[in-house]
Amino acid sequence: MSVIAVSGVDGALRRRIVDALETVVDRVVAFDPSDENERAEFLTVETVVHLAFAEDLNQTAFHAVLEQPSGNLKKVILVSSAMVYGAWPNNAIPLSEDAPVRPNPETSFAVHQADAERTLMEWSDESTLREIAILRPAAVASSITAGLIGEALLAAAPIRTGRDDPPVQFLHLDDLATAVGLVVVESLCGVFNVAPDGWLSSRELRELLGARPKVRLPVPLPGRLDRYISRRVAHNAPSGLLPYTRYSWVVANDSLKSHGWTPKYGNDQVFVTADAGMPWDSMNAKQRQLVSLGVGLTSVFGAMISLVLWAKRARRS
Repeated sequence: MSVIAVSGVDGALRRRIVDALETVVDRVVAFDPSDENERAEFLTVETVVHLAFAEDLNQTAFHAVLEQPSGNLKKVILVSSAMVYGAWPNNAIPLSEDAPVRPNPETSFAVHQADAERTLMEWSDESTLREIAILRPAAVASSITAGLIGEALLAAAPIRTGRDDPPVQFLHLDDLATAVGLVVVESLCGVFNVAPDGWLSSRELRELLGARPKVRLPVPLPGRLDRYISRRVAHNAPSGLLPYTRYSWVVANDSLKSHGWTPKYGNDQVFVTADAGMPWDSMNAKQRQLVSLGVGLTSVFGAMISLVLWAKRARRS
């Protein structure tokens, strides 16, 4: 019987991944290495899916998973983050899996993800019988819930810091779950970016934001951004996110798609449903058309206004 263990902090992401795996394997168990009863059952598991997070407690849990005295554990699938590439002015658009891992040092969430990846690679190097797969998703969100980073970046969407206005990506929770399922079913190994097709340009993001007031923060004061996000999400949000709102870190999904994975949701759909709490799937064709038409008309009117302003400036000069 095929048994998969899923470890990491409980939440909507883990529950959705468990649901997806239950459709493709015989049995899925949630694993807590600190629980003696679950630890005994873990000894029979050959594959573990671990959700990496920023807190030290969760990194300790990941080490506990890898250090279990079991000769049966053959493969670990780590759900990391595309943030490990870092957000830098010279990043390629998009980033592929062969881009260097260089998280911004002030962003603890990204640093912890990179540490978890390095720990897993070292574990794999200890035996030729061990296999690993690392998934690097874009910011995760959905109409029901958003991931730790997805929630923070949705809150930060109206913020502009000077002239910086990078493209952004938002990955639907369901698409991440199906990506994990594909890696399990196809026994894939290696590193895979997980993201929708393409990204939202700065203009497209402004159109989706509509008439919402833009918030401008001084670049030398990143603490203001952290405090602003914390107020918006109403709990302790990841800190040090300023670089990820200033520079691009969008990723290519070609590698995973070459193995048969197809994202169901586009960046705009995820943003609309998560930002406004609108379930895209429950909208009928006419409603979806109206949303798309609204975005398109906003773009046209924006272009017309820009042309008029340009013409006025030209006449003055």
